[in-house]
Amino acid sequence: MNIAITKGSINHLRDCMQAVLDSLLGDYYFKSAEEHLNEALMQGLVKQEIFIAQNEEGQCIGFIWFTLDGAFYDFPYLHLVAVKKEFRGQGVGRKLLSFYEEKGFEKKSKIFLTVADFNRRAKDLYTSLGYEEIGTLPDFLKEGISEHIMMKTRPK
Repeated sequence: MNIAITKGSINHLRDCMQAVLDSLLGDYYFKSAEEHLNEALMQGLVKQEIFIAQNEEGQCIGFIWFTLDGAFYDFPYLHLVAVKKEFRGQGVGRKLLSFYEEKGFEKKSKIFLTVADFNRRAKDLYTSLGYEEIGTLPDFLKEGISEHIMMKTRPK
């Protein structure tokens, strides 16, 4: 599948919402907080921090949201990545992560993300791509859920 990654716009808000709400993140964090998710995604789109994956038909099939100085006000930090359910397992997430790494490693030697303890499949993907767990934040976003801080160092 050919995937193009472009800067997101407000026109992509509904597709981004759908990708998150129909995921484990949606189940654990946003089932009763859709309005909060909507506001957060709007903010990311307005700040031009969200990039979308499009298929050959121009359909938004997933997105990635990161800031280049979000971790410790100095290092790239991945806020959120989500792929629409019907496109999962087709390399869309890997392509989005590769885009994040390319942008992040342009100026910094380390990039960061967090992943929830319930999201084992995502954590396994990050580990397979060379991210290492460097810490845990218990009850960080929601009581009973730990977030694992992961870091990847630029390959030499």
